[in-house]
Amino acid sequence: MNMIISKAKLVKLINEELTRVDKTEIKKMIDDAIEKGVKRDLKKHLEDELVKALKSKSVKDDVGEIAKKVIKKLYKDLSFHHPYIIDRIKI
Repeated sequence: MNMIISKAKLVKLINEELTRVDKTEIKKMIDDAIEKGVKRDLKKHLEDELVKALKSKSVKDDVGEIAKKVIKKLYKDLSFHHPYIIDRIKI
């Protein structure tokens, strides 16, 4: 038994069955899927650019110097203000 239904009639039947909550959930799922795709593409692009930038000797040296400064400041802050944190480090 074949039923032929026009596109307009099919859309009308589907819309009658979908509640407002269903429609909102569908829109949210679509938006989430799009957002995840954009984030994934952005993340890949950023990783590619960082890999290119970090191959440079001057950038490596700059990152190393910044890391050293941060570690020194962190160590100083921990040793003066939170010595118990250093004591908890297991060797």
